[in-house]
Amino acid sequence: MNNQPNVLLFSVILGAVFLLLDVYVLGHWTAYVRRKGMNPGWHRSMWIVAAVMITLYVVAVSRRNFFRLDGLDVVLLGISTFWYLPKLGIAPVLFVRDIMRGFARLFRPRLPERRGEAESHPERSRGTDPARRTFLANSAWSLSAVPYVMVGNGMWRTLYDFQTVSLDLNIRKLPRAFDGMRIAQISDIHAGSFPDHRPFEEVRRILDVLKPDAIVITGDFVNAKPSEMSVIARELAQLKAPYGVFASLGNHDHYNTPQEHAELVKTIRGVGVDLLVNENRRIVDGGSSLIIAGTDNTGFKQSFAKIDRALNGVLEDEATILLAHDPTYWDKAIVGATNVDVMLSGHTHGGQFGVQLLGFEWSPAQYVYKQWAGLYGAGEQLLYVNRGIGTVGPPLRIGIPPEVTIFTLRASSIADGLA
Repeated sequence: MNNQPNVLLFSVILGAVFLLLDVYVLGHWTAYVRRKGMNPGWHRSMWIVAAVMITLYVVAVSRRNFFRLDGLDVVLLGISTFWYLPKLGIAPVLFVRDIMRGFARLFRPRLPERRGEAESHPERSRGTDPARRTFLANSAWSLSAVPYVMVGNGMWRTLYDFQTVSLDLNIRKLPRAFDGMRIAQISDIHAGSFPDHRPFEEVRRILDVLKPDAIVITGDFVNAKPSEMSVIARELAQLKAPYGVFASLGNHDHYNTPQEHAELVKTIRGVGVDLLVNENRRIVDGGSSLIIAGTDNTGFKQSFAKIDRALNGVLEDEATILLAHDPTYWDKAIVGATNVDVMLSGHTHGGQFGVQLLGFEWSPAQYVYKQWAGLYGAGEQLLYVNRGIGTVGPPLRIGIPPEVTIFTLRASSIADGLA
């Protein structure tokens, strides 16, 4: 297994967080059931389910690796995720309520002159009418269903609700012959996360409708095992574009033995994908040329990229598009250090969770990656980070849909001349 990050500690910490969430939330649920005088089965059954869910989590991550799960392991993790993840929304509400109650008890007036009032009106001494407290408690537990609806929606309805993003890329060195050329990008397939071939079949159908001049795939074909390619091989072989289908490798494509990695590379190339491992291709139209280059992955504890080899033979004035899976490579080796005009990446998945609303976009991924989703620029160099089409870890997407990107190349020198 090559350059796999050590995720044992991550898995243990995450399991501990899940366990604490269950104990805290179910403790409150048990107290609520008892106050209401409900059948004890209402809380006992939840504790039984909790024991089953932590067992499913342990089985899933111990069988393989949190970042290498596929098939049955993804299903097991998905079930436990549906149980645990909503509690990340429920627990803070309960915690705030506990804090408020604690402050209320701490600062409750205990003046002698109010003792008689407290004895004659005990409900006032508690500061809240009993009927109102019951209503608020009932409403709070009813609203706790909302996070489950959101997570369920992200796991089963919108998981493969592919979004098409269209962008113009202004490239000063782009020859007139390639002005208007359309390039489609997909990334982070993670074939092992798919239940069957149908999600990628939909991606292929979208690409057929877009009719791009070239298609690029920026890494992570699989979670780990080359056998996962069987899920997408048929559809991958049907991807066609006039200038070709190009790809680079991602970090997950190295989570295997040298023999398995060689098999994966052979399989990718065997379905007609031009896999660029630290190399480039020159697309020629008349006397004009455009370079499509690709590096192996560097990032996430891997250092396989060789930019000097990837740009070998590329002329200074040739427009160059680089496929490099991990966006952190842009700051490490590309921006200000090479003649690469555009770098296309993936890797982050947009965090798989976040908010997209009226042009505003937020995800926890932005606290981990400086460039986490969308278009970035430094001078005349551009970086685009695709949000991916597959998943890693929990099989869900909430607010960050899977993405197919279509770029239209524009010669900015032409646009400048017309302005």
